[in-house]
Amino acid sequence: MSVETTSTQSRPISRSIIGTGFTGFGDKAFYYVSLAFGLSVVAVILWIGVSLYLQSVPAMHKFGWTIFRNLDWDVPNEKYGILPFIYGTLFSSAIAVLIAVPISVGSALFLTEIAPRWLSTPLSFTIEMLAAVPSIIFGLFGFLVLCPLLNSGPHSIGQFLVDHFGTIPLFEGPPYLTNLLAAGVVLAIMITPIITSISRDVITTVPPALREASLGLGATRWETISNVVLKASQSGIVGAVILGLGRAIGETMAVIMVIGNTVQLPKSLLQPAYTMPGLLALQFKEAQNQPMQRSVLLEIAFALFVITFLVNGLARLLILITKQGQSAADGPVQRLKAAAGMAFKWIGIGVVVFFVARQIYGDVIGHGLKGLLGPVEAIVLMYAILRVIPILARKTPAWGFWRKAVHLTMFGILGLCAMAGSLALGWLTVYVIQRGGHAINPSLFTQPPKSPDDPTGGMLNGIVGTGLLVLIAGSLGIPVGIVGGIYLAEFPASRLIPYVRFAADVLNGVPSVVMGMFGYALFVLPYHHFSAWAGGATLAVMMVPTILRTTEEMLRLVPSSLREASLALGSTRLTMITRIVLPAASSGIVTGILLAIARIAGETAPLLFTAFGNDLVSHNPSEPISAMTLEIYNNYSYGGPAEARAWAGALVLLGIVLVFSILARVATRRKYAIK
Repeated sequence: MSVETTSTQSRPISRSIIGTGFTGFGDKAFYYVSLAFGLSVVAVILWIGVSLYLQSVPAMHKFGWTIFRNLDWDVPNEKYGILPFIYGTLFSSAIAVLIAVPISVGSALFLTEIAPRWLSTPLSFTIEMLAAVPSIIFGLFGFLVLCPLLNSGPHSIGQFLVDHFGTIPLFEGPPYLTNLLAAGVVLAIMITPIITSISRDVITTVPPALREASLGLGATRWETISNVVLKASQSGIVGAVILGLGRAIGETMAVIMVIGNTVQLPKSLLQPAYTMPGLLALQFKEAQNQPMQRSVLLEIAFALFVITFLVNGLARLLILITKQGQSAADGPVQRLKAAAGMAFKWIGIGVVVFFVARQIYGDVIGHGLKGLLGPVEAIVLMYAILRVIPILARKTPAWGFWRKAVHLTMFGILGLCAMAGSLALGWLTVYVIQRGGHAINPSLFTQPPKSPDDPTGGMLNGIVGTGLLVLIAGSLGIPVGIVGGIYLAEFPASRLIPYVRFAADVLNGVPSVVMGMFGYALFVLPYHHFSAWAGGATLAVMMVPTILRTTEEMLRLVPSSLREASLALGSTRLTMITRIVLPAASSGIVTGILLAIARIAGETAPLLFTAFGNDLVSHNPSEPISAMTLEIYNNYSYGGPAEARAWAGALVLLGIVLVFSILARVATRRKYAIK
C-alpha cells in the first residue's frame, strides 16, 4: 500500500510552465490581481500592528513602561497596572503547557510509531475534531462541569491537592470554584490537538533509515523512539509547543468563564486570577466613554499582538528547520536546530530544579528533617530510584527484563495519551448532547431572548445573526483567500511568496481578541457605530489565511501535465487556471472554505468589539447584531431556563461546527485515501 502525500515537495511544479511570463493582457491583469490579494495578507499584519499602536499612543505617552509593572487597576483615578493580568496569562498558559505537552507528544508518538493504521486514523480524526470545538463551548463545559469537579466539595481534585500537597505554595487552599488551575486544564484540552497534529507531522519527517539503523543495532522500539526519533524531531516539537503556548496566551472566552477574573497576584493555583485577553473582553464596554481606558486596552492588545507575532514566528522557524534539515549533514541549519533544542531542554531543567530546590529548602527550614518526607521529596526520591535502577541492572541478567518492562510500560503510557484526546471530545460531546438535548424546543429557533427566567425565550436573534455574519465574512474572505492561494501556487518564481506565506501563517495564529480590537479600531471607531458589517469584515480577515493556505496546497497537487497540455493547446494562463487547475482542485478548496466557516461560526471575542450584540432579530447589516456564541455567553451564568438555553445553543452550535469540520476532513480523506 502507498499513501499519496500532500507534500508540496513530492510534486514539484515546473517553473518553466508556471512562471511569471504572460501571453496577453488578461494574464498580466490576473497576475497583478492575485499578487494584490496575496499581499493583502502581509498588509493586514502590518495594518493590525500599526492601527493598534496608533490607538494606544495616548496611553504610552502618559504612562510609559510603568503600566507593565504596576499592580493597581483603578479606572476612576486613572491608575492602570497590568502586572496581575500578565501574571494570570502566563501562569494559566504555563499550566496548560505542562499538562498538554506530555499528552500531545505521547499521542503523536503513538499515532506515528506504534498504532496500526486502523487505529491511528480514527484516533487522529478524533483529536483533530477536538480542535474544531468553539472556545465558548469549552468555557461553558469548564464552568458548569470541570470547575465543580476540580474545586467543589471535600472530594474534589483541588481539595485533594490541598490535603496532600498543601505545603507547596502553589497548592495552598482553600480552592475557589473558578481559579488558575481550572483555566489551565481547559486551556490544556484546547491546545492538545494543535501540539499533537504538528508534532505528528514533524515526527513523520524523520528518515526511516535512522529507525532501521537503531533497531538493527539491537535497540528496542521505545529506545529507538526516545534516543533517535525524539532527538531528531526535538526542535520541531518545540515549535509545536510554542504554537500551542501562543494559542493559550491568546485564548479569551473559555478562560473568562473559568478563571474567576479577580485583579490580584494569586499565591496559589487554586485562587482566581485575571488574564490580558479577559481584561480586553470584559472591560471593553465600559471603556467606550473613557478615552484613556480605551487607549490602555488597545495598548494591551498591541502587546498581545507583538507577543503572538514573535511566538508564532519562532515556532514556524523551528518547524521549518526540522522539516528541511532532516537530511542535511552538519551545517548552519543543523547547528541552529540543535542549539534551539538544547536551549529549550536546559531552560526546562533549570526551571524544574529551581522550584524543587526551593521547595525542599523551605520544607527543611520549616519542619526540620521531617520536611524531607514531603510529597515533593517523595517524587524526587522516586525519580532518583528510576534513574539508579538501570545503572545497577546494566550488565546483569536483570538488564534484559528491565528493558522489556520499560518498553511495555512506555507503550502503554503512549497509548493512554492518545486515548486522552478522544475521551475528552467524547466526554464533552456526550455531556453537551445530554444537557442540550433536554433544553431544545421550538421556541429556541422561533423566539428572540426574553428575561433569563422566562423558559419561552429563544435564540432566534443569534441564529439569524450568525447566518448573516457568516454570509458577509464569506463574501469578503473567500475570494481573497482563493485568489491569494492561486498566486502562491501558480507563480512560484515570485520572490514575495515566502513573505506572503509567512504572513498567512502568523495571521492564522493572531488571538481572536486581538482581531476583535483590530476590527474595532478599523471598522467601528472611524464610523462610531457597531454593525454586522464590522463583525463580518473582521471574521473575513480571520477566514483568509485558512482558505489561502489550503488553496495553495490543493493547487500544488494538481499534476503539472494538465497545465502543460492546456498551454500546448493554445490556452492562456488565465484560461488554464480557471478551467483546468481550479476545477481539478475544487474539492480541496471547498474543504478549506468549510474549515474556515466552521472556525468563524464559533468565534465570540471578535464580535464583542464589532457586532456588539442585539436582543432583537435584525436583518440590517448596518445595525449591531447578535450571534449564537454571544447568546450562549449571555445566558451561561444565570442558572435555570437561561442556563438550559445556553446548553441548547451549545448543542446546536457544536453540531453545526462539527458537521462542517467532518465534511471537510472526509472530503480530504477521500481525495488522498490509501491506494
